[in-house]
Amino acid sequence: MKRLALTIALLLAGCAADRSARPDANGGASGNSAPILRIEADADANDRHPVAVDVVRVVDGELARRLGSLDAASWFRDRAALNGEAAGRIAIASWEMVPGQSVILHNLPPFTATPTATIVFARYGTPGVHRQSLDGAGALDIRLGRNGFTVATLPKDTAP
Repeated sequence: MKRLALTIALLLAGCAADRSARPDANGGASGNSAPILRIEADADANDRHPVAVDVVRVVDGELARRLGSLDAASWFRDRAALNGEAAGRIAIASWEMVPGQSVILHNLPPFTATPTATIVFARYGTPGVHRQSLDGAGALDIRLGRNGFTVATLPKDTAP
């Protein structure tokens, strides 16, 4: 039964993984614009278990420093309270990635202010901070590995 459930979950995740053919927020084909976010999970990511990923855009420098001091376990535990407390100063985009999955997005949910920082949290089963912080709100390339992840900025001319 567990094997059947895992197979179904992987099939559904595979169907959801290719977002390149979906229209972007401006109504155009998303393949016509540069990606703003790419997340790739290695086949052995999180010791072959799903990884929850939150991309948090922050407009307040003090709040960015506070959130940037949290480890992923604290973030995921207190996320709802922190989001309520931040009152529109943060925007959160969340995914649950399965090993081997890849997602390319050409836009993120609208956010009225220009972010001063972007913080990425990933929920791994291994101990660690599992947090990366970047200044601003540039395009991101997130690579989920076996016991941790990396975040880099995507060049503007990157094609999916």
